[in-house]
Amino acid sequence: MNTQAKPWVRPTQPRGLEGWLESLRDLLVIPAELRDEWVERDAALELLQCGPEIFDELLRAGLPHGGSPGAERFDRFDLVNLALYSGSGTSVPEKTMRYALRWMHADPGNLFRPQRWNYSVTLSPPARDKEGDPERMEWNLATPHPELSGGWTESLSIGPGAVLGDKDITVRGTSALGVSGVLVTSGERREIRSERLREIVTSYGPDRFRWGRMPEELQWRKDEVLSQGYAPCISVCLELAERCREAGFEARTRRGWIMGMLDLAHSWLEVVDEDGLVKNVDPAFVILADHHAEAAHPAIADAFTGSLLNRLLPTEHHADEPVNGYHHDGRFAHPRHQTDIQLSAEQPAPHERVTAGNGTDH
Repeated sequence: MNTQAKPWVRPTQPRGLEGWLESLRDLLVIPAELRDEWVERDAALELLQCGPEIFDELLRAGLPHGGSPGAERFDRFDLVNLALYSGSGTSVPEKTMRYALRWMHADPGNLFRPQRWNYSVTLSPPARDKEGDPERMEWNLATPHPELSGGWTESLSIGPGAVLGDKDITVRGTSALGVSGVLVTSGERREIRSERLREIVTSYGPDRFRWGRMPEELQWRKDEVLSQGYAPCISVCLELAERCREAGFEARTRRGWIMGMLDLAHSWLEVVDEDGLVKNVDPAFVILADHHAEAAHPAIADAFTGSLLNRLLPTEHHADEPVNGYHHDGRFAHPRHQTDIQLSAEQPAPHERVTAGNGTDH
């Protein structure tokens, strides 16, 4: 359906049918080998909040689906991305995104101070292995490293039998993996010094690209995704790291979680600037602030282009490595996961601050 999405500008007034049809024309359709059409018609209507008349018009216009007339089934990623760029203002994805990004309203200075979080992740088998033999199961979860951006770990419980590694927490012979603890994240204001580097890392902005939700396996195919006008975090960071290295800058991607947003893994770029300091660059945040945050702070994009942020929990994984994994008889699958990261009501205790990364780990 989409060959390259047109640049998207947030409408000043809610749009009706034309907004939905325009979003459909620019939709990056999840390819057949990665589609999971499990959302039923009633659930799709509940998600989009567009009403049955517009919904039927979208079907006639080619909204991808399976099933039979009146009992259609849809891919959830298609529906979410369709809603995000409909301009309706009333769909569940639009309202959820505005709520999740409300932290972008505040002064960016808030992104650099220590913050304490209650952290909990539970992994369980995918549905097909729900009754599987635990003895044949293996698990891994990316080890949190808040110290990479100036934070620290106050406590971390990994459960009986689990092994805490620098890259992963691993365990085998059990039906689940649960990890919890208290983590403190921090940040530091930094700015891109090199003009050449700034030119590279700002080349995937909201004036040309849009963010979208899609399977990790599709994001890894960065050329296919970016060529359609979409710049999700994994795709754009993989591309930028490559371009930075080609230009002579030491660079890597990093995987982690967004703090305070339920169950949302994330990726960003780390690159060594001409002053020798690591600069974090988050093009996906820049796009989200421009397209989906309501009244984002005018200086927030600058904070996402160089600074270390207390809103991110780093791991040692790269952008193209899942933050969790499950094996049954050696066969890999994405586990079901429940991630709960909530801001603690208590302020961080006095602590000797760890110096944030300066490029020596690149």
